[in-house]
Amino acid sequence: MKSRSETTAGSIRQALDLAVSFILAVIVLRAFVLEGYLISTGSMAPGLRGFHRQVTCPSCHDKFAFGVAFDDSFNQGAGGLREPEGPRRLATCPLCSQPGIDVAAIPTSHGDQLLVNKHVYDLRRPERWETVVFRNPSSPREAFVKRVVGLPGESIQIINGDVIIDGKLARKAMSRQLEMRIPVSDLQFAVASENWQLPWDPDAEWEFTNQQFQLRAARSEGTEPEDGTASDGTLSEAPRWIRFRNWRWFGGHHVAETPLRTEDAVEDWQRFQDQFSEIPLAWSAQVHYNPEGEVLMCEGVMTPELQKKLLSIATHEAFRNAVYRLAALSHLAPVTDRYGYNSMLGTTEYVVTDLMLEAELTWVTGPRSIHVRIPIGSETFGLVIQPSQNSVVLMSLEQKKILRQGHLPAIAQESSGLKLQVSGFDQQIAVAVNGQQVFEAFPIDAGDQWEQTVEASVSPVAGIRMDPERAALIALRQEQQNRWAFGVAAEDVRITSLKMFRDVFYTPGRRRNAVDSEFQIPENCYFVLGDNSPVSSDSRNWDQPAVPHDLLLGKPFLVHLPSRPGILRFAGREWPIRIPDWNRIRYIH
Repeated sequence: MKSRSETTAGSIRQALDLAVSFILAVIVLRAFVLEGYLISTGSMAPGLRGFHRQVTCPSCHDKFAFGVAFDDSFNQGAGGLREPEGPRRLATCPLCSQPGIDVAAIPTSHGDQLLVNKHVYDLRRPERWETVVFRNPSSPREAFVKRVVGLPGESIQIINGDVIIDGKLARKAMSRQLEMRIPVSDLQFAVASENWQLPWDPDAEWEFTNQQFQLRAARSEGTEPEDGTASDGTLSEAPRWIRFRNWRWFGGHHVAETPLRTEDAVEDWQRFQDQFSEIPLAWSAQVHYNPEGEVLMCEGVMTPELQKKLLSIATHEAFRNAVYRLAALSHLAPVTDRYGYNSMLGTTEYVVTDLMLEAELTWVTGPRSIHVRIPIGSETFGLVIQPSQNSVVLMSLEQKKILRQGHLPAIAQESSGLKLQVSGFDQQIAVAVNGQQVFEAFPIDAGDQWEQTVEASVSPVAGIRMDPERAALIALRQEQQNRWAFGVAAEDVRITSLKMFRDVFYTPGRRRNAVDSEFQIPENCYFVLGDNSPVSSDSRNWDQPAVPHDLLLGKPFLVHLPSRPGILRFAGREWPIRIPDWNRIRYIH
């Protein structure tokens, strides 16, 4: 029988053997299979971050990354780190649009560290939408991380933020969409302020409390809400709707307008101009009156100070009412490709119509039906889920025609709630319940009118009215976004989470490759793009756009050992240290 000391010694030797084996395994893996890379710039943000600052919005408490290092597309030098200064150290929250968040006191965090499988592409070719690490064709000593969007021998072009391959829209699978999507709004980050409004317009029966929507008592008699459509094309019990609207708290470069007759406007408008037109960067640059169209206009969200000043000079009741209307309308803005990560830089914003709705519901008694309205192009489609019948149906509302049918996952049939994801990315409708797709994605041809890239910033500066044609395009895209809606026919349903996401929108960049015309990808080469398209140096912009296969370094599969700065205090002294940031550790698919 062994003594206790012998047992202890044996355990120690065993632990040492395991430790040595682990170290040797790591050494072997690092030498022959795996390699680590540190991301310095933000071309793949917000999914993969470079040097950044982790900001908490003081209004909605959303946590987001503020980039401080960008690609050489912004003339900072590849990987160049630039300390924010002056207005550049002020962040803007990507969810509630709170501006002026001072980041000067926030320490800079390192970029994500990637663990890369070095030999996966010796065995197979990269797939479209896959993230890869490769050597810069123009500077082989530099390692870049981007997403493969074009494969060898293909013809590629970027049109209205989408990737067109050999003349056809390249569509992403639902799993890729979930990986690439970017938040637009989230009920969990509602602002507790009387000056802030929800980015959703609910029917009267919905009550919003504790960051959740709860149905009130049954509908009172005499009210006739919008009808719901059952799976056979007949009218079902009407759902209570929550309609999407992109309500913006501050800023923006969109233009709102309201009718105002010249006879009611000319005197008060002249008084306003006399007071402020000579002041540099005055409020008069944000508002404009167009006598020909008889409309009062505002660029971006009208500030409370500007509204107060306009009202103070008003002598006509019609002018005063127009100011109130315009102030309210100015908060309704189109969804654009803005990034909180890029607050430090001024970039052109484009209108994005590829959206995804995600909702989580709980109930005691199952709802009779759950509805989603999904706009693609000029048409709106209807999704109807009937839990008691285990039925999921996608319909054309115009044609009253069933397009797809499916069934709820088994776990959703038995539970007292579900998680629903409905996507309109890439001109297709994809639906998942509790993480499982319920039917094959349905592709849609939106038509040529939806292929034009539309800038969201069209301002009537210096008394010049915005281009009417572009204004009409913006209004059309915004109207499409506002057709998104979520409805439930039930008594006791609670919506515990309601989010809206947008797709990555590939911007024109420097228009060197695959933007104004098609680009033919050479054999054994790839066309790559960054997810943070406004600030990404990639195949759109390079003199040598194609990445040869032999420059691929591998496939990143893990964000490992991310860290944030900290201070160790001991005996009256301080030392800078790195603290593990466990929330950023994740697999890359």
